[in-house]
Amino acid sequence: MRRPGAALAFALIASSAHAEPIEQRAAACFACHGEHGQSETENAPSLGGQQAPYALIQLFMFREKLRIFEPMNDMAKPLSDDDLRTISDFIATLPKPQPPADRGDPARMQRAQALATQHHCNSCHRPDFSGGDNVPRIANQRE
Repeated sequence: MRRPGAALAFALIASSAHAEPIEQRAAACFACHGEHGQSETENAPSLGGQQAPYALIQLFMFREKLRIFEPMNDMAKPLSDDDLRTISDFIATLPKPQPPADRGDPARMQRAQALATQHHCNSCHRPDFSGGDNVPRIANQRE
Protein backbone atom coordinates (compact mmCIF):
# COMPACT_ATOMS: atom_id res chain seq x y z
CA MET A 1 0.00 0.00 0.00
CA ARG A 2 1.51 3.32 -1.06
CA ARG A 3 0.92 6.44 0.96
CA PRO A 4 0.67 9.40 -1.44
CA GLY A 5 3.09 12.11 -0.60
CA ALA A 6 5.01 10.06 1.93
CA ALA A 7 8.06 9.68 -0.31
CA LEU A 8 8.00 13.38 -1.10
CA ALA A 9 7.71 14.24 2.57
CA PHE A 10 10.65 12.06 3.49
CA ALA A 11 12.69 13.39 0.57
CA LEU A 12 12.22 16.78 2.17
CA ILE A 13 13.58 15.32 5.41
CA ALA A 14 16.68 14.11 3.63
CA SER A 15 17.23 17.25 1.56
CA SER A 16 16.93 19.49 4.58
CA ALA A 17 18.96 17.16 6.75
CA HIS A 18 21.13 19.91 8.14
CA ALA A 19 18.76 22.86 7.68
CA GLU A 20 16.06 21.98 10.22
CA PRO A 21 16.01 20.46 13.69
CA ILE A 22 15.14 16.76 13.82
CA GLU A 23 11.75 17.51 15.42
CA GLN A 24 10.72 19.37 12.26
CA ARG A 25 12.26 16.83 9.90
CA ALA A 26 10.44 13.99 11.69
CA ALA A 27 7.03 15.53 10.97
CA ALA A 28 6.84 13.39 7.82
CA CYS A 29 7.25 10.25 9.96
CA PHE A 30 4.29 11.29 12.06
CA ALA A 31 2.05 11.45 8.99
CA CYS A 32 1.84 7.64 9.09
CA HIS A 33 3.24 6.72 12.49
CA GLY A 34 1.08 9.20 14.41
CA GLU A 35 1.66 12.34 16.44
CA HIS A 36 4.69 11.83 18.68
CA GLY A 37 5.06 8.34 17.20
CA GLN A 38 1.71 7.09 18.53
CA SER A 39 0.15 5.45 15.46
CA GLU A 40 -3.57 5.44 14.80
CA THR A 41 -3.00 4.24 11.22
CA GLU A 42 -3.78 0.64 10.31
CA ASN A 43 -0.62 -1.35 9.55
CA ALA A 44 1.65 1.49 10.70
CA PRO A 45 3.35 0.69 14.01
CA SER A 46 3.89 3.19 16.79
CA LEU A 47 7.48 4.36 16.87
CA GLY A 48 7.37 5.59 20.46
CA GLY A 49 9.28 3.49 22.94
CA GLN A 50 11.47 1.79 20.33
CA GLN A 51 15.17 1.56 21.16
CA ALA A 52 17.62 3.48 18.94
CA PRO A 53 19.54 0.34 17.85
CA TYR A 54 16.33 -1.35 16.69
CA ALA A 55 15.15 1.77 14.81
CA LEU A 56 18.59 2.17 13.21
CA ILE A 57 18.60 -1.43 11.96
CA GLN A 58 15.10 -1.07 10.51
CA LEU A 59 15.88 2.22 8.76
CA PHE A 60 19.08 0.72 7.34
CA MET A 61 17.18 -2.34 6.12
CA PHE A 62 14.57 -0.14 4.43
CA ARG A 63 17.28 1.99 2.81
CA GLU A 64 19.12 -1.07 1.48
CA LYS A 65 15.86 -2.81 0.46
CA LEU A 66 16.58 -5.69 2.80
CA ARG A 67 13.11 -5.02 4.16
CA ILE A 68 10.53 -4.19 1.50
CA PHE A 69 7.74 -1.69 1.99
CA GLU A 70 7.88 0.81 -0.86
CA PRO A 71 6.92 3.97 1.03
CA MET A 72 9.65 3.33 3.60
CA ASN A 73 12.15 2.19 0.95
CA ASP A 74 11.55 5.43 -0.95
CA MET A 75 11.86 7.52 2.19
CA ALA A 76 15.02 5.88 3.46
CA LYS A 77 16.82 5.73 0.11
CA PRO A 78 18.38 9.23 0.24
CA LEU A 79 19.39 9.04 3.91
CA SER A 80 23.04 8.97 4.89
CA ASP A 81 24.34 6.83 7.76
CA ASP A 82 24.42 9.98 9.91
CA ASP A 83 20.79 10.70 9.01
CA LEU A 84 19.82 7.16 10.03
CA ARG A 85 21.56 7.58 13.39
CA THR A 86 19.99 10.99 14.01
CA ILE A 87 16.50 9.74 13.20
CA SER A 88 16.85 6.54 15.23
CA ASP A 89 18.19 8.50 18.22
CA PHE A 90 15.19 10.82 17.93
CA ILE A 91 12.76 7.89 17.72
CA ALA A 92 14.19 6.58 20.99
CA THR A 93 13.10 9.81 22.71
CA LEU A 94 9.44 9.46 21.72
CA PRO A 95 6.98 8.42 24.44
CA LYS A 96 5.96 4.78 24.50
CA PRO A 97 2.40 3.95 23.39
CA GLN A 98 -0.24 3.99 26.09
CA PRO A 99 -2.38 0.92 26.77
CA PRO A 100 -5.61 0.95 24.77
CA ALA A 101 -8.72 2.16 26.56
CA ASP A 102 -10.47 -1.07 25.52
CA ARG A 103 -8.49 -3.82 27.22
CA GLY A 104 -9.94 -6.41 24.82
CA ASP A 105 -11.83 -9.62 25.35
CA PRO A 106 -10.45 -11.26 28.54
CA ALA A 107 -10.63 -14.79 27.07
CA ARG A 108 -8.76 -13.67 23.95
CA MET A 109 -6.15 -11.87 26.05
CA GLN A 110 -5.67 -15.01 28.15
CA ARG A 111 -5.14 -17.10 24.98
CA ALA A 112 -2.64 -14.53 23.72
CA GLN A 113 -0.73 -14.64 27.01
CA ALA A 114 -0.65 -18.45 26.86
CA LEU A 115 0.73 -18.34 23.31
CA ALA A 116 3.34 -15.74 24.26
CA THR A 117 4.42 -17.98 27.14
CA GLN A 118 4.38 -21.13 25.00
CA HIS A 119 6.54 -19.53 22.31
CA HIS A 120 8.84 -17.77 24.80
CA CYS A 121 8.13 -14.33 23.31
CA ASN A 122 9.23 -12.71 26.55
CA SER A 123 12.72 -14.21 26.17
CA CYS A 124 13.66 -11.56 23.62
CA HIS A 125 10.89 -8.98 23.97
CA ARG A 126 11.16 -9.02 27.81
CA PRO A 127 8.39 -10.04 30.23
CA ASP A 128 6.69 -6.63 29.83
CA PHE A 129 7.24 -6.74 26.02
CA SER A 130 9.23 -3.48 26.15
CA GLY A 131 11.95 -4.90 23.88
CA GLY A 132 15.53 -3.76 24.09
CA ASP A 133 18.50 -2.83 21.94
CA ASN A 134 17.81 -4.56 18.62
CA VAL A 135 14.54 -6.22 19.74
CA PRO A 136 11.35 -4.26 19.06
CA ARG A 137 8.95 -3.06 21.71
CA ILE A 138 5.63 -4.81 21.08
CA ALA A 139 3.86 -3.65 24.24
CA ASN A 140 0.76 -1.62 23.39
CA GLN A 141 1.19 -2.00 19.63
CA ARG A 142 -2.09 -2.56 17.86
CA GLU A 143 -2.67 -5.74 15.86
